[in-house]
Amino acid sequence: MFDDRVEIGESAEARLRALLSDEAPASSASAFAHLPTLLVEGDDTPKAIHARIDLALLCAVEGLLDSALYQIDELTKDARRVRDATGDATIVERADASRDAIERVA
Repeated sequence: MFDDRVEIGESAEARLRALLSDEAPASSASAFAHLPTLLVEGDDTPKAIHARIDLALLCAVEGLLDSALYQIDELTKDARRVRDATGDATIVERADASRDAIERVA
């Protein structure tokens, strides 16, 4: 996106990868490429929020920390809005856990 890659440690990478969903693409480039298709259904769906969480985590795993922090900041706000609309509390829990993990790495 707009930042330089930084090296992250193996344990930090493992913590971030543990938060990825089973549907997570292999890379942030793939996640970015798939995002427009998901957003056709709307950016306020649980599926879109979970895909954006994976995107933020993949950015962090790849050392794109500025991108990861930007993504997760907006995402945690959106997750609360979607939780309120759908009742899916797992979205906020996952977004918050991902934000904490990304901030620890950064």
